[in-house]
Amino acid sequence: MQQSFPAWIFVPIHGNNHWSLVIIRIINDGAMLAHLDSFQGTHDPEAIFHVLRTFLCLTMPIDPALVQTGIMNLDQQKDGHSCGKHILQMLASAGKKEPGLDRCFWEERLR
Repeated sequence: MQQSFPAWIFVPIHGNNHWSLVIIRIINDGAMLAHLDSFQGTHDPEAIFHVLRTFLCLTMPIDPALVQTGIMNLDQQKDGHSCGKHILQMLASAGKKEPGLDRCFWEERLR
């Protein structure tokens, strides 16, 4: 029996009194990871990607060479306390865009 894995995984990240979000798209034996942060510079995306890439490759049949990462271009919050609201808005927006999320969400906003 073939095991089934979710196509989308949403991972909220909390550290330094700040929330950001990683959206993972599982594609065949690879994955795309996008870090969304409304207050960039607070979290280290490369460290987050390393942990998540390791987790994915240990728990799913994913080839590490087929894992792509990127940082989303987002409007930045103008205060030090609205990151939670931004995360909820990102989750709501991501849910509305699916299934066309692949094109508009990944290609246009990753840098």
